[in-house]
Amino acid sequence: MKAANYLNIIADQLHPYMAFVFPTGNGIFQQDNAPCHKARIVFEWFEEHTDEFHLMSWPPNSSDLNTFGMSWSGSSELKLHHVRISRLCVTAA
Repeated sequence: MKAANYLNIIADQLHPYMAFVFPTGNGIFQQDNAPCHKARIVFEWFEEHTDEFHLMSWPPNSSDLNTFGMSWSGSSELKLHHVRISRLCVTAA
């Protein structure tokens, strides 16, 4: 997705939703490090709206946030399990 398209979604859909659900500005929005999320125009938009809700930082590389986990099965065989993580998380501060 292009950064401009992502920004349109943020401005047209997320922004009104956050204003409705968190009218006091205590909402927190989390996004991952997809290229469109890290774009300058997106970052600048969030900077301009910090009084309305907060953007949670997401570390670029963290083993704790890796969606692939290793585990051993009963037959002593290493198996890879894929865990699906939602990309959108909105919570109150």
